[in-house]
Formats: sequence, C-alpha cells, structure tokens
Amino acid sequence: MPLSPARILTIRQGGVQPTGSWLYIWVDTRTGEVAYVGATGFDPELRAHLHLESDDPQLGRVRATVPEYAHRDFDVLAWVIPEGVDRRAAKENLISRLSGGAEAAEEPGDVTDSIVQSLEDCRRRLNR
Repeated sequence: MPLSPARILTIRQGGVQPTGSWLYIWVDTRTGEVAYVGATGFDPELRAHLHLESDDPQLGRVRATVPEYAHRDFDVLAWVIPEGVDRRAAKENLISRLSGGAEAAEEPGDVTDSIVQSLEDCRRRLNR
C-alpha cells in the first residue's frame, strides 16, 4: 500500500508555524446547540486538543467558557477558509449570522453561507 506524500510541519525558532486558515464550530451532539465558534491558522485537531487540555484560558477557550464541557459530546465542524478571505472578519460574520444578525461583509458572507448550510445539515443528522 503506497503512503501518502509526506506532510511538512514547519517549526521555526521553537514554534510551530500556522499552515492554513480555518473556521470551526463546536456543536453539542445532544441539543444541536453551537457551543463555540473559532478560527485558527493551525489544524482544527490541534486547536480542539488545546481547547480541552490547556489551563491557559486563551488557548483552552472551550474549557474556560463552555459549561460542563467535559460531560458533553461535541462534533467539531471545520472548514478551510479560502486564500484572500480575512479569517477574523469571516469569524465575526459567522458569529453574527449564527446569532440572527445581518451579514457583516459581502466577501466572508460567501464563506459563511456554506458554513451555515453545513451546520443545518449537521443538526438534521443529529436529530435522526
């Protein structure tokens, strides 16, 4: 069985370098509630791990802010943000959309439209 191509993790002067841009949503699998919305330049698996394991509230934000996180089940939905889309603006727009507000900007709105649809699909799947 052939191996996939090697993935290069770039470490420079003692720090892991971001390799992309992601938006992600933590969805409670019992209620369908969005527990957390985040954006990162690192792999979503790494961020999920840090959210749960880090004592630093800036890194372990889910641990610091989501009630009873350790006794709940979540699906974390994650999307690569296309090059040229501002991650922070896309996250703010997504939070606005999820809380019933209007779109903050047109460009990230194209990204959040697909994300909102994926979230609804996830909720339908969880309700089965």
